[in-house]
Amino acid sequence: MLNQSSNSKIQKIFFITLGCRLNQAETNLLKNNALEQGLTIAQSENTADIFILNSCSITDKAQRKTNKLLRNITDKYPKKKVVITGCGVRDEHKKYAVVVKNEEKDDLFLKIGWISQNHHSDSPLCHSERSEESRDPLLALKDDELSAHSRTRLMYKVQEGCNNLCAYCIVPYLRGRERSTNPETVVKDLQKAEKEGYKEVVLCGVNVGQYNYTAPVILSEAQAKNPFKNKEKGFLHSSFQEVGRNDSSVNTPRQAKKFNLADLIKIILNESPFPRIRLSSINPDDLSNDLINLWAQNDRLCPHFHISLQSGSDSVLKRMGRKYDTEQYSGLVSKIREQIPDVQITTDVIVGFPGETEEEFAETINFVKKMKFLKVHVFRYSPREGTRAAKMSDQIQESIKKDRAVKLQKLEAEIRQKILQGYVGKEVEVLFEPSPLSFRSASRSGESKNPLVSEQSNYYSGYTKNYIKVSKNSNSDLTNKIVGISIIDISGDGFTG
Repeated sequence: MLNQSSNSKIQKIFFITLGCRLNQAETNLLKNNALEQGLTIAQSENTADIFILNSCSITDKAQRKTNKLLRNITDKYPKKKVVITGCGVRDEHKKYAVVVKNEEKDDLFLKIGWISQNHHSDSPLCHSERSEESRDPLLALKDDELSAHSRTRLMYKVQEGCNNLCAYCIVPYLRGRERSTNPETVVKDLQKAEKEGYKEVVLCGVNVGQYNYTAPVILSEAQAKNPFKNKEKGFLHSSFQEVGRNDSSVNTPRQAKKFNLADLIKIILNESPFPRIRLSSINPDDLSNDLINLWAQNDRLCPHFHISLQSGSDSVLKRMGRKYDTEQYSGLVSKIREQIPDVQITTDVIVGFPGETEEEFAETINFVKKMKFLKVHVFRYSPREGTRAAKMSDQIQESIKKDRAVKLQKLEAEIRQKILQGYVGKEVEVLFEPSPLSFRSASRSGESKNPLVSEQSNYYSGYTKNYIKVSKNSNSDLTNKIVGISIIDISGDGFTG
């Protein structure tokens, strides 16, 4: 706990997040930890005492962006304190900022406490030793915009690390081996978040389908047989607490209780009243029958899965080191669509992987046509130093990668339009959040009463349970409300209602 005397200045922290949704989820946790430590969140970069950059290094481009942004911060605010954490941290950053390695992120505020107690002068914590270079504007997601979105949909990380070692991916080397969060911690955090007004939680992880937590527990005989049965006392009943190593209890049933992702979701359904529960990206070999059955039986579980594909060619999948083939993937999607009403599937595809022939790319095109994905995130393969794929021969020319990406994106847009046409005139439920347009309008107009809604724009947007975007004009504040909407027309990637 950060101890500050009454005469000490309370430190204001400004968070900057780079990279994926997982990084955003981690930033939200860091923000909550900061508040618990007695720190405050700066509402603008100009009012901050400390910058915390949650960096990303999943691609070479992300690493370059991390390095550039760190230089921009220290250029623009040479007398302010800067902390960098996340998987983009490098030893060279020590001359610009306090470095907190990704595996030390849980102890980040111990270092912040050291800064607060030992550096009250106006002298800079770190000095730039580089030559002058062009300065781009500081790229940061402002805290008020972040808060507005995060109080609607909570990105909550339950799993860290990856053991898969796919040929193109650096993540296992940056994030380490797989580990999972205690279910009790998850429940307590989600109960707190729901009371704070969140309406949807997205369970995140580097490899969320591999959630696997093992806890030594003391159980009554009844609980040992069925730990989910005691609804009156619930999962957090004292007889279901973890046992410490020095516990001297005797004559009490003990067992190592294992929780997989399906177990965790059952507990969340029983112990947390969240109206909507959603999964982040999951690998096809991790979507078990238990998970599919849970989704089929519970309407609080959003009927949307982002199932990583990466390629529609079995030979490319094999070179990538993926653990499934297109037949397995297709069978999984068919099973999901048979059991879960109105489900939508989205995915990721990499084009231009080393050695990808025109025939292999054609296989991907045909498989995407067959699967009818609502959305395909198309990535052009980019060599990442330290991965097996970066050393492969037959690297594909950038012009070919670009051409293939354009073709796949065009196909994806055509498929999505056909899917969306089937919803026109139907009723859907939408969880509304402030749209970027509304926020930018409010920011330009200087409104400070409510940054979520602009008096100049009554435009709101949100998502259906199956993750289709809906926009609506309304004179009432729809922010963070679940509203039934009649679909009027298709607009871009979604609807107007």
